[in-house]
Amino acid sequence: MSATMKTDDIDLTEAGALGDRLFVELNKLRESDPIHWHEAAQCWVITRHQDIVDAFSGRLPMSNVRQAAAFYAVIPPEQWATRLPNLVKYSPHHITNIDAPRHTLLRKLLGKAFGKPVVERLRPFARAKVAQLMELIETRGEVEFNGDIGFALPGAVILKLLDMPEELSPRLRVWARDVMVGLGNPHPKAEWVEAADRAFAEMTEHFTDRVADRRRNPQGFDDFISALVLAKEGEASLTDEEIIAVLQVALVAGHDTTNNSMTLGVAALAKHPDSWRYFREHPERSLDSVLEIMRYTAMSAAQPRVAAADFDWHGRAIKKGDVVFLMQAAGNRDPRVYERPEELDLSRKNDSSLTFAPGMHHCIGHLLAKMQLTEFFSALTANFDGADILEREVTFSPILVFRAIPSLRMRFHAAAR
Repeated sequence: MSATMKTDDIDLTEAGALGDRLFVELNKLRESDPIHWHEAAQCWVITRHQDIVDAFSGRLPMSNVRQAAAFYAVIPPEQWATRLPNLVKYSPHHITNIDAPRHTLLRKLLGKAFGKPVVERLRPFARAKVAQLMELIETRGEVEFNGDIGFALPGAVILKLLDMPEELSPRLRVWARDVMVGLGNPHPKAEWVEAADRAFAEMTEHFTDRVADRRRNPQGFDDFISALVLAKEGEASLTDEEIIAVLQVALVAGHDTTNNSMTLGVAALAKHPDSWRYFREHPERSLDSVLEIMRYTAMSAAQPRVAAADFDWHGRAIKKGDVVFLMQAAGNRDPRVYERPEELDLSRKNDSSLTFAPGMHHCIGHLLAKMQLTEFFSALTANFDGADILEREVTFSPILVFRAIPSLRMRFHAAAR
């Protein structure tokens, strides 16, 4: 434990209550105790950009096979089979929980299914959905952004990608909430983890018949599930359990993170009218602007790892099995890397951004997220002059890994035509 920083200065077990104060507390840690033992959460908190890069790159003995240490420990191991049967069965196959060499092979097999051709085939659908949302905002003027707008685009896109009916949208929101709350915190409650298990069970019911159908009648690489069925690397291919595990992660992470990025992003732009205008006036920089918004708002706040061996990290003794939280939210505001890191600057280059976890576990869905975010914010800033946040106080979800605002009432100001 640090001698220079009290562990109660930042309570990572109450991520929702921290809100944007998270940045202030992480900034303190980064300068006073960048490799910090957090007693309440029983984990290491890593806050400097270079240290996080080292961990992501594989230069340190870090493992992603972390379920028991990071999440299940709140429930006695002898009860996992009865209380968490779906997590026990499928989470070892989630790409977020696998190390090399299996992880390397799985990424190769998933490459075509998540590649640029698939994303570009979805762009017209996403663009049409964005146009509908612009009409909805203009008609209403005031909206609950997260539900009415922020969820509507990525929810529709991921259901389209997975060939699932739009009628599942309400369940999709529940599944995402339960999974993110249950598995996105350093010290979850038992009931949160059990709710995540039930969500995976319900998802699996919808996926099982689809996978079996594609086994019998694959529809080529244009169809996402068929692409998973047909994917081969030498003699290696995906089992049904592995495909269902991929679909579980894709369904939740493929829309929830983009949803959160939209809501956090529009809140930031509403507070920074100069940035709103910059986005509109520099359409050629839409992707760079989106990356800066993501850096600044820190939807991707942290990624957990487990130490695979004992090692010394700048004088701190890390023990095998220790849980380590790599705080992207802190690294992306490290003044050693960024000038004026506390400012939203859409002209900034973000080559060093940690948002999509650079290295071996680089987010495999980053192209899908970038496509939707650039389409949405380009249309929003072109059609509206700005927005007002109508909430007296913005409340955050109790999730550390991916920050979220569950409800955000806003008023938009249509651009003069």
